[in-house]
Amino acid sequence: MNKSNEQVYSSRIQVIVIDDGSTNNAITKVKEWISNIEVNHDFQIVERAVNGGRKGFALDHVLELGVATGDVYVVVDSDTYIEPNGIYELVTKLWSDDKYAAVCGYITPENHKDSFIGKLQHYEHISFYGAIRAAQDKLGCVPVLAGAFVAHRASAVEKLGGWSEWLVEDIAWCWKAISNGYRTGYAPKAKATTQCPTDAKGLFNQRRRWARGRVEAYAEAWKTHWIAGLCASPWFLLTAAQYLFPSSIILLGFMVAMGIWVPIVIGAANIMIYFLLVQSYIRDFNLSGDLSNRQVLKAPMYSALLEAITWLPNLLGYSDEILGKKKGWLTR
Repeated sequence: MNKSNEQVYSSRIQVIVIDDGSTNNAITKVKEWISNIEVNHDFQIVERAVNGGRKGFALDHVLELGVATGDVYVVVDSDTYIEPNGIYELVTKLWSDDKYAAVCGYITPENHKDSFIGKLQHYEHISFYGAIRAAQDKLGCVPVLAGAFVAHRASAVEKLGGWSEWLVEDIAWCWKAISNGYRTGYAPKAKATTQCPTDAKGLFNQRRRWARGRVEAYAEAWKTHWIAGLCASPWFLLTAAQYLFPSSIILLGFMVAMGIWVPIVIGAANIMIYFLLVQSYIRDFNLSGDLSNRQVLKAPMYSALLEAITWLPNLLGYSDEILGKKKGWLTR
């Protein structure tokens, strides 16, 4: 909340705090905080009596009330802290192209030092996610926006509808927008930190939910138009291949044991390409202070290990959506 009040912007920002039926007295503390500070922006609290079970219901509730008045809807999770110029950078990127429906920022785990699992996710965010999104941004198609800190063009939301249809609203809404001719982007200068799972159970449930979201997004593309479904198929099949087959670290270990060297050479070439991609990302966006060469070298190894750990929850997430299981948040 304090970070919202510290935002540097050309005008006052409407900050809508959504209490989705919380039972931990958090909203009382928020009200006390607002009443005891010098507010730089306009705060408004929306309370729901019962928790909806997923984020999209809470967001759509605000849309139904008609209280959001801006041309941009910036969605920020309650455990996410944005830098003072974060919203400015995000909105600047969104307005740089009339075709942008949504743009996400550069997010890193704030609590990554709490556990080894947190450390793995830290390296995933500071290198792989950023580098891939920067490359995808040049194509105008970032297929997975970071829902913890993302700006939506209000007119696009009005045209396409809200988020409550899906369990993983950030991925599916993004693909609906792309399928309707919009672009999606990435703003690396819009920085924020968030909380990541620090134990195996939390990570398992998070990745299971994320994997299900990819199936939701793929289905959404087909519902929009068959051409959109075909265009989304390479992305879906590529990610599905990662989930259906053993992860790279297990596969490489098996190949070493069996003396199969050709795929290992290919794997090494992929790591080199990854390294060059991340180096380009650091240079293009002046992130040399965020990533050292040592960290860049570590990142592929940590990503491979994380891929091995999350193989099963990814697979289960796919099957959850295919089998039509009840949609639950899992990590709350």
